[in-house]
Amino acid sequence: MAIILKKVIYIILIFGANLYLASLLAGKLNAKMDLARGYVATRAGGLSYPFIRIFRFLSKDHKVNFWEFLIFFFSFAIWAVIPLSSNLIIVNLDYNLLVGFLFYIIIIFLNLANASRTEHNYIYSNIAKKTVQVLAFFVPVLFCSVSIALVNRALSLGEIVNFQYQYWNVIYQPLGFIVVFASILLHFKLLGINSKNAVLYSENIDKEGLGFGRLITRISNYAILFFLIVILNIFYLGGWQQLFFINGEIMFALKFYIVFVFLILLDKATPRLSSYDYLVSINGRFLLPMSAVNFLITLVFFMLRNIYNLV
Repeated sequence: MAIILKKVIYIILIFGANLYLASLLAGKLNAKMDLARGYVATRAGGLSYPFIRIFRFLSKDHKVNFWEFLIFFFSFAIWAVIPLSSNLIIVNLDYNLLVGFLFYIIIIFLNLANASRTEHNYIYSNIAKKTVQVLAFFVPVLFCSVSIALVNRALSLGEIVNFQYQYWNVIYQPLGFIVVFASILLHFKLLGINSKNAVLYSENIDKEGLGFGRLITRISNYAILFFLIVILNIFYLGGWQQLFFINGEIMFALKFYIVFVFLILLDKATPRLSSYDYLVSINGRFLLPMSAVNFLITLVFFMLRNIYNLV
């Protein structure tokens, strides 16, 4: 029990530290690229600004509805099945990849349900429509996940990392890496990490005050983004595998922030998602075909190698 509690505390501290660093880094880079004063105008280069934003949310209201309570719970519960190192995992399952994706879908649904909520009623049609939209958008990632499971013969994230002790999966699955990275970039835009986005996640939630509930939604958005970056890291970039003399946990953190910085830069370099039609176009013309082709190639290779012994 003490070991589990210790791991829980470690994961909460790691998530909190990454939340602070990611928020600070995003703010500083955005200010630099917009040629604005940004955090430079505050004391100590803006190191305290993420905390100031938290207190700004808390100063408005402390109301939390049932949806926001569930969002807060699942945003942390998802890290119980995601390994952050070879030893740092709370619930070690042989199929934690599936459980992680299930929690991800639950968090997305709760965010959309909360965004469609009004003070007196719920817009059920919006909940159903936008849930289907996001799940359709997540299909390419599922295709790539199945391809990784076939290559590594595992549904355990830890085993997928161990498989990459010699070569990273990006060498075997470059097309899958491109698809998953592009999907994360679109998530980055939809979640409004750099700026508000009205395609999926805003609407009524911004009409009834910005307080503790809005802070929970913001934390949840970062939790979704962190989860996807960690999945990309584990799937294709070797996870916590040691590189030369660099410790595995340090490599894991370095790759995480390299991907995060690239997402910020690409978000600024590409146009905003002003309509859902644009998202459908990207998903239908680019991500879905590429993920399907990658899956078919992987499936053919798997059959030739493991069934017919021709490769």
